[in-house]
Amino acid sequence: MSDTHPPQPKLIKPRVIAFEVTRRCPLHCRHCRAAATAQGQDPLSTEQCKAILEGVAAFTRCVMIFTGGEPMERPDVVELIEASRALGLRPVMATCGLHINDESIQRLRRAGLLALSFSLDGATPETHDAFRGWNGAFGAVESAIACARRAGVSFQINTTITRHNVDELPAIARQAVELGASCFNPFILVPVGRGRELEDLILSPDVYERVLHDLAKLKATLPIDVRVTCGPQFARVARQRKIPAAHRVPGCLAATEFAFISHTGEVQTCGFLEISAGNLVEHDYDFGAIWAGSEYLQSLRDTSRYQGACGTCQYLAVCRGCRARALTMRGDVLAADPICVLTRRSEGP
Repeated sequence: MSDTHPPQPKLIKPRVIAFEVTRRCPLHCRHCRAAATAQGQDPLSTEQCKAILEGVAAFTRCVMIFTGGEPMERPDVVELIEASRALGLRPVMATCGLHINDESIQRLRRAGLLALSFSLDGATPETHDAFRGWNGAFGAVESAIACARRAGVSFQINTTITRHNVDELPAIARQAVELGASCFNPFILVPVGRGRELEDLILSPDVYERVLHDLAKLKATLPIDVRVTCGPQFARVARQRKIPAAHRVPGCLAATEFAFISHTGEVQTCGFLEISAGNLVEHDYDFGAIWAGSEYLQSLRDTSRYQGACGTCQYLAVCRGCRARALTMRGDVLAADPICVLTRRSEGP
């Protein structure tokens, strides 16, 4: 008798994992996925964090992004970076820059940190500081970048794109080049955490499509790399415009090449999609068992289950749509990405 069950999609080990080591942060960014605050305790101890790193390293050797909140709020973050490097992981860190100075950057570098990411959400102090909720945030980033450059630590610039700053996108990209970044990494807003309050700032399908084409032009012309996060349709546009190395531009990496570990040890597909595939503390820190065995993760890998315009799209294999926006804005993780122009054309106004 033949097996009537369809074959499971090939299991891919993540090449990048983001570890949310804290939800504490001195800033109050309007779009914060974690709704981070300056108060509170970190649920995971140093030893538990190290056990999580060991569990990951036993399954895959990947880039490990220390994120938050603000990871520098943890007094043991240098120890955790050192531990990850000793395990064969490649540690990097996402930071607001407030705690980066010549002394701290040297501690991070000696511990084995390979790179940093800084956020610029506006081309001017006025627009950036208003979005980040702290006067002086722009200056703090500039100061931190100067420290990184003096220490010889590579860094990239991240920008969350909303209606608030979409017209400043070319200027921010130029700043990334002028500041010496190795990469410009725009994020397309997903309304989670405090970002739920910004639904009026989500890009419309037409504006989003224009932004994707602008980013494709930047990727083809800027002297640094351009990567797009939470904008999987960039994979389609890159191929349509036939930009150099378009075939290497990925769509959504949820449940395949990217994973997220929350501040409580939950394994998620990304920080914007708060569905847990399993808690590492409760599963003896066995990341591989959760990654391979979760029915939820298997469902996301099986694109034949995708619905609506995404399910019938000719670009499904390279794009997959944003699963987090589908869940947040439509209530179904397998639904069509609501801000994709092809979804709108399929479903009508």
